[in-house]
Amino acid sequence: MNNSQPHTKVSRSYSVLAEIYDAVMKDVDYEAWTDYIDEIIMMHHHEARDVLELACGTGTMALSMEELGYYNITATDLSPDMIQKAKIKAKKADSDVHFQTLDFLDIDLNKSFDAVFMVFDSLNYLHSKEDIATLHAQVYDILNPGGIFIYDFTTPRNSKKAIRYLNDEQDTIENSYTYYRSSQYDEKNRIHTNTFDIKKINEPASSAPSVFREEHQQKIYTMNDIMPIVKESPFRLLKAYDGFELKPAHKRSLRITMVLR
Repeated sequence: MNNSQPHTKVSRSYSVLAEIYDAVMKDVDYEAWTDYIDEIIMMHHHEARDVLELACGTGTMALSMEELGYYNITATDLSPDMIQKAKIKAKKADSDVHFQTLDFLDIDLNKSFDAVFMVFDSLNYLHSKEDIATLHAQVYDILNPGGIFIYDFTTPRNSKKAIRYLNDEQDTIENSYTYYRSSQYDEKNRIHTNTFDIKKINEPASSAPSVFREEHQQKIYTMNDIMPIVKESPFRLLKAYDGFELKPAHKRSLRITMVLR
């Protein structure tokens, strides 16, 4: 009889989580999100064809965008584990999306694009205004004349609401993994922390079960934080939208989508 106790291993971000990411995100309506980004591109740069996605995760958005039939898509992410999952999905879908590992603070691509988008509050993973300014500069350098940059970020109001349903979340995935998520928001410092404890089921009886822990911290911003950075960038603000609507962002917005030219 195995009386070994589980032991926790700290993993790099989006490594073990990549194995269960799609299941964790199963309630996200990626098709609606795709339609929203497509609508923004059609409204502000309808001739755009060459498109880059930053922080693409396991590639669901990029593959959905490709299904629209008129974009040439490159999709990138810092996590090689997430990109590997994306490539597997792309192969199954007979997709032409080009996936590659890339740090969006150091964009090294041998082509330029008509539009760049980055969704699902990936901007919130940047914890300093200097890094956000670097992101703007990096994207500007790879955009064709008239190109647009689309990204979203979540606000303090969203974090206060999200912890009500994200904290203490747990599930079993395909009889292979169990996970537990704790979600905490430090209102004073505006840091939202999601911690995942992930355990693989059916490990050999001779070994102690391993729990892999990943901690993800986001810096939560307001429009007043982001606007000065945009004004100092080489971009011009076209619109700041409220969430998934084509309506102006406001002080009660949970998510704000920026469109820059």
